[in-house]
Amino acid sequence: MEEDKPQVKGILSKILDFYDREYKKLLIIPIILLVLAIAQISIQTATTGDFINKGVSLKGGITITILNENIEVAQLETSLKSIFNNNDLSVRSLEKTGQIIGVAIEIDLDESKTDSLIKEINTITGLDLKEGDYTIEVMGSSLGASFFKEILKAIFIAFLFMGVVVFLYFGEGIKLKVIAAIMAFLSAIFIFVTKDPITDVISYILGIMLIIIYLRSSIASFAVILAAASDIIITLAIINLTGMKLSSAGIAAFLMLIGYSVDTDMLLSTRVLKRKEGTVFDRVMSSFKTGILMSITTLTAVTIALIFTESEVIRQIMVILLVGLLVDLINTWIQNVSILRMWLDKKHKHN
Repeated sequence: MEEDKPQVKGILSKILDFYDREYKKLLIIPIILLVLAIAQISIQTATTGDFINKGVSLKGGITITILNENIEVAQLETSLKSIFNNNDLSVRSLEKTGQIIGVAIEIDLDESKTDSLIKEINTITGLDLKEGDYTIEVMGSSLGASFFKEILKAIFIAFLFMGVVVFLYFGEGIKLKVIAAIMAFLSAIFIFVTKDPITDVISYILGIMLIIIYLRSSIASFAVILAAASDIIITLAIINLTGMKLSSAGIAAFLMLIGYSVDTDMLLSTRVLKRKEGTVFDRVMSSFKTGILMSITTLTAVTIALIFTESEVIRQIMVILLVGLLVDLINTWIQNVSILRMWLDKKHKHN
């Protein structure tokens, strides 16, 4: 055991040395992941018309919940899909303390066809379901589309103000900070208060202008936004590949992911740019020790919740957070670190 310790330390020393010297080459990893994620989302959009797999709560339809432990989930799903082969349908089991207690059926059907769906379920399962034996939730397609649009706007505004807060902390020049804050405030008003498509376009233009300001005046702000955006895009692509159908709760998980991403990125940027003691790599490693402890703690909590939860909604949120937090490790400690170090190298040479 004593002989193994120097070997472990030697391997760790080599890894850290490679991480220190080859940070520019390591930047290729998050770039490739981001390009592949954008490609996946683009292909899915071109083939399906949606960049995500929408659940009933986002695109409209019916959700029927039946509490009966004797239903064969696989048989029911196969039979219903053969009957409603033109509809998007999924059947999942409901569990309590590890025991199946019922099923939840989601299908993009109009409310007027609920009776025919219940009739088919009775025929397949041999049950005689009456009112009170099941519950029905109906989401209109127009309401689902409107809700989805509002969520996307909320994510845009979250990025907008996240960037402004970081810029106010790391940026230089009072006038430019005031201008950026006003632009973010106007963009939020245009996209949320008004309903005219023209004002939406103006809001997005202001957002793009803000990103340009961050890129030219505060690389830290740009790096934080890029890392958070990369987390969202790559996580979304991975979730798409799993075939998971996102509900409104799943979209909320992406908003939560923005907050988790900013935590570690702000920690890194603050220690690397604001502190002066030690080398840049020393400050990176100091922030890494704290940041990785934060991430491991959150990952542990998310994993435990994922294992023990019996709620499909909570499970979806935990899966998205688990994937997003793992992706964030790459985008923070490779992508963000590389960008900051390259900028500091350039600044040092210029000085």
